[in-house]
Amino acid sequence: MVANAKSMGTQAARPRRPELPWWRKLWKEWAGRLGLTLAAAAIIIGYMGRDSRRLFAEQGLGYALGIVGSLLILTLLLYPLRKRYKILKILGNVRNWFQVHMILGVVGPLAVLYHANFSLGSVNSTAALVSMLLVAGSGLIGRFLYAKIHHGLYGRKKSLQELLSGVKLSTAETGGAAQFVPDLMKMVAEFDRQVLKPPKNIWHCMILPLRLMFQTRAGYRRIVRAVRQQLDAQAVASPVVAQHRDRLLKATARFVREHLRRVRQVAAFVAYDRLFALWHKVHLPFFYLLLLTAIVHVIAVHAYSI
Repeated sequence: MVANAKSMGTQAARPRRPELPWWRKLWKEWAGRLGLTLAAAAIIIGYMGRDSRRLFAEQGLGYALGIVGSLLILTLLLYPLRKRYKILKILGNVRNWFQVHMILGVVGPLAVLYHANFSLGSVNSTAALVSMLLVAGSGLIGRFLYAKIHHGLYGRKKSLQELLSGVKLSTAETGGAAQFVPDLMKMVAEFDRQVLKPPKNIWHCMILPLRLMFQTRAGYRRIVRAVRQQLDAQAVASPVVAQHRDRLLKATARFVREHLRRVRQVAAFVAYDRLFALWHKVHLPFFYLLLLTAIVHVIAVHAYSI
């Protein structure tokens, strides 16, 4: 008891983090989406104007964009190096480097695309361009998966125990409907057992979020329909239930909707976490392939003019 009181006192004395100003909240929420939208617009504009634009990879601005893009892509290595080796902490915060890594992962390939004028060239340049697109595409997939298993794009990673703590069934959340619908908690628990089965393979992980969307909606309709039927049946015999029938139904629907959302979040987290672990194993070889093809391309262009 004393220990609990001390811990509660420590928690109470712990200062709260200051609330972010509105412009920082807006930037945190929309900066990434705005950046991707601008990048997509630059790609569309660049591709549509490739025939009318006098941009050559061998000289002038086109050549400079190739150098800039290559250097930016090479700079991407600093993030995993900073993350792995503590001796490099003089380079700055890992979180800041993560932000730089994502920005350069878009700007660098974009510069190379303009360097190539959105066209294929020799075999070595095509191989380098395809490798770069593989890295950039897998990076976007990784960004999506990362956001699904973390608190925001730059927040800490979620834990399965943390999410499971939010799906514990409690009759207090039903607004009193549980005492009039004895099968309510049993129906919800049965749905939990069906949904919270770990995916068997990678394919199941990939289709799980989509399957959960339909499965949760179907489960919600099924449970609410059963609750409505039981309340209607009890309303005939009980004036109290008849009087509060609509309120009980709304409270139950709200409880079921929120609970199924939490359950879906837990099930999706397991799938996204496994996919993110697999993505790590694929993304790095793609980057090594990009470095190899880029080196071959630079040598072939400058030593053999091909």
